[in-house]
Amino acid sequence: MVILGLDSSTSVTGWAFSKDGKVLDAGYIDTKKFETTKEKTFFVISELEKNPLIKDITVINLEAALSGFAGGFTSQQVIITLARHNAVFAYIIEEHFKVKVNLLSVNTMRKQLFGKCRIKGIKSKDFVKAELESLCPDVVKFTVLNKKGNWDERNGDMYDGIVCALYKDEPQQNNRVSKKDKSISRKG
Repeated sequence: MVILGLDSSTSVTGWAFSKDGKVLDAGYIDTKKFETTKEKTFFVISELEKNPLIKDITVINLEAALSGFAGGFTSQQVIITLARHNAVFAYIIEEHFKVKVNLLSVNTMRKQLFGKCRIKGIKSKDFVKAELESLCPDVVKFTVLNKKGNWDERNGDMYDGIVCALYKDEPQQNNRVSKKDKSISRKG
């Protein structure tokens, strides 16, 4: 069973494929050049379809918008934009791949994977980077360096996609969206 983990924002989508708790491939897709969520999502789909693992996915885990947001630091307009983006993105991805998209809280996924969702005083991206590299040292092979030779910030989105791919929600596994009636059916 191959799990596709996605962390989508309005500028970058982090993605990862995992199987049996092992990360098979990971990366990020920069979508800043596109105007609408629809354009961004179809570009993400076209990039994901270049990966041969896409044909094997049985589960898609998507980080739910705003589930780990630090209150008070974001404007109402940004919150509305991100929520709308995530809803449209999830809908198009599910319709296209005919695989149920599980919208999951970042805190729930991190607690399952790391035993905690954060450490006070440490930025979220730094926490995930340290914990993930400690748990799965080989994930560094997927990272990209920027033009100055430093760790590219977009790797953080990829690492969040890896967290999504490594999350296992047993009751939700193997759900497929039926092409015929769009209902959820268990494969087993």
